[in-house]
Amino acid sequence: KHRSNLKSVSDETLIALLSSKRRNEALTELYQRYGSRVFGYFLRMFRGDRDKAQDFVQELFLRILEKHHQFDPNKTFSTWMFTIASNMCKTAFRKEPVKLPIQGNEKVYLSDDDHSKKAFNTALMEALGDLEEVHRSAFILRYINHLSLKEISEISDIPLGTVKSRLFNATKKMAEALKEFQPNENNLFKLQ
Repeated sequence: KHRSNLKSVSDETLIALLSSKRRNEALTELYQRYGSRVFGYFLRMFRGDRDKAQDFVQELFLRILEKHHQFDPNKTFSTWMFTIASNMCKTAFRKEPVKLPIQGNEKVYLSDDDHSKKAFNTALMEALGDLEEVHRSAFILRYINHLSLKEISEISDIPLGTVKSRLFNATKKMAEALKEFQPNENNLFKLQ
């Protein structure tokens, strides 16, 4: 009954509700809004490892519940959430710098030909996996999660110029790695 009321409230109101009796409902609503976006982020950061991505999504929402009092209401919830997600990835890469298996079955690119779609997905996951973690994170946040340069700067805690430089380098490497698919403005950077 109450859940329908939460669908129309702001993210900031939901964060405030995490301190109330309605915390489970509020966390559920935040998960409904952002769960698939952060799953996609983690999936690409961990080169298609679906189990690891799902584990990180669960851990992320636990951290949101535990640290909700640290949320700055002057910022957007999604920026704060992706900052936590980005930091989780940095920590994971410091702990285990091993290459993870590539599973190119995540739908990222739509075409008429299933074979082309699978080939592109596999190549995309490999190309993302070959990027340095800082370039991969910037690329995923910008072109897959559609965040602004300013949001990426805040999430990564780096100057705007550094974000632009990382995106330039990542884009150049991705275009080179995917050149057989003729990446251009219409198919490489409009990923869904």
